[in-house]
Amino acid sequence: MSIDDTITHLIYLPRNFNRRGNASMYSLLRDSGYFAMHDQVTEDALQQMLLRHPECVDEWMSFSEEKRASAGWFFRRGPKGYDVGYFPVISSRHRPVDYADGVAACAAFIKREIEDIRTEGKQP
Repeated sequence: MSIDDTITHLIYLPRNFNRRGNASMYSLLRDSGYFAMHDQVTEDALQQMLLRHPECVDEWMSFSEEKRASAGWFFRRGPKGYDVGYFPVISSRHRPVDYADGVAACAAFIKREIEDIRTEGKQP
């Protein structure tokens, strides 16, 4: 699988998660090829793919809003545009960051979320 194929799969994860009610986000992420090339998937690469598929931004925001977890990354509309952060705040790395651009915010959220899933085996 190419890096572009993997990134395309990544931006469509929420859609596939909702369509395939029996698949975990972890298994969808694993099947995307991300685990083998996680270090090649950058926020910039995600952002470039999201610019081609802007409908995915709202799907990721809905995914973030619908998560049922006591801790984790979030992506939401904020007072200055969009916020990406971690709840609860456990270090300066987890404090919400304001983004004026929804695509950039979404790319940042995706990378943080999928890294959490990959490294900790979290299955929201």
